[in-house]
Amino acid sequence: MKTIWSATFIVELALCGILIVFRHFRKLPFFTAYLSLNLCQGVFLYLIYRSYGEFSHTAYLAAWWSEAITLLARLFATVEILHLVLISHRGIWGLAWRLLAGTSTVVLVCVAMASSGNPTQVLMRADRAYHLIFAAAIISCLALIRYYFIRVDYTYKVLLVGFCLYSCFRILLDTVLYDLLYQVHSPYAAVWQILTISPYLIVLLVWGAALMHPLPKMPEHQALPTSIYGRISPEINLQLQAINRQLMTFFKIKEPQQ
Repeated sequence: MKTIWSATFIVELALCGILIVFRHFRKLPFFTAYLSLNLCQGVFLYLIYRSYGEFSHTAYLAAWWSEAITLLARLFATVEILHLVLISHRGIWGLAWRLLAGTSTVVLVCVAMASSGNPTQVLMRADRAYHLIFAAAIISCLALIRYYFIRVDYTYKVLLVGFCLYSCFRILLDTVLYDLLYQVHSPYAAVWQILTISPYLIVLLVWGAALMHPLPKMPEHQALPTSIYGRISPEINLQLQAINRQLMTFFKIKEPQQ
């Protein structure tokens, strides 16, 4: 257990170093803050576990409440990446950020509905609801991007897919395996924690490999053969411009001043 915790901490530290060395923190400040908060959470939980024990009730609550802070930071980091991808399509961006903004409201409603029960169960339900809605929102945004042939840089795509896959895995753990594996003061709790941390460690490694490359200064166009591009490009552009205008009209978004 300590080995995988240490490995995760080291990889997070190395990833923060990559963001600084390659100066990605300038374009991804919220993503950088998200990773920094995860580092701080690791130090905080280490001190809590050392003082109160790894499976104490105090440690349990501290872990979940600190997780709530990092989940909020993850939401801002995701919005930041989607903004970079969709900023040139203001109408579509208006739809995408509203999909993600809705997650906060729904999670608050879920917490309020579950607040009358056991506090530990409230935290579990809130975490499950967050990851479920978060994954659904990202999948919707990715489907929107794919449907309208919006070019997404490889690095941004890896970051978004990493967020989505980790949330899907957490949904599986929180829904199916939690009741089977996790019991406080039980050896199964360590197994559940390992299964929780391992996919996050894998996502961090994939992110690190993607962030070793420079980020694009502006969205790139799809590379297609000249004959094919000349035939389908006008149709795609007209379709994309039409949906963009419709969304801008619907959300009352003004054209940027020249």
